[in-house]
Amino acid sequence: MQRVRLTPRIVITLSMMLAPFVISLLLTYEKVKIDIPSFMEDQPSIRAQEGPRRLLPEGSVPLYRPPLEGDKALENPVPADAVSLQRGEILYSLHCAQCHGDKGLGDGPIVQFWGDQTNKPANLTDSRIATQPDGALYLTLTQGFGAMPALSENLTPRQRWDVINYVRSLEGTSTAFVSGGEQ
Repeated sequence: MQRVRLTPRIVITLSMMLAPFVISLLLTYEKVKIDIPSFMEDQPSIRAQEGPRRLLPEGSVPLYRPPLEGDKALENPVPADAVSLQRGEILYSLHCAQCHGDKGLGDGPIVQFWGDQTNKPANLTDSRIATQPDGALYLTLTQGFGAMPALSENLTPRQRWDVINYVRSLEGTSTAFVSGGEQ
């Protein structure tokens, strides 16, 4: 077998033959567009603050087990002292005030952009929230509820309790009364 040797003359001839093809590809790249169907128009539409609600299949194992010990609800281990309230206020302003407002009335600055007012954030000073035990609020912060997202990735357990203590100070209710404890 004889080996083919590429001489400069062959290389130049091949490059001259390929040059128009390469140039035409470069010039028509933006003109030739292949429509790849994404079927986005066939997907379900989800409004603001509305998440897709999927029921778990029967027999499935949940990823998160509520922190309950028997029939006893989770109690707030963090005292509502000045340090906890100060931490809670800072964390509340970072993670909660955008929706619930500075005073917890459910009138945060983001609410005006929601076209549908049926999913308004809860008024945290309402008696409905005040009568909830601290453990229920902890679970709401941890797992989310309705349109409210879960904050378990954003806040540590201690930080969640600090936020709950601060929310209780917004309500003007006693933590001992709400959590069922005696002082």
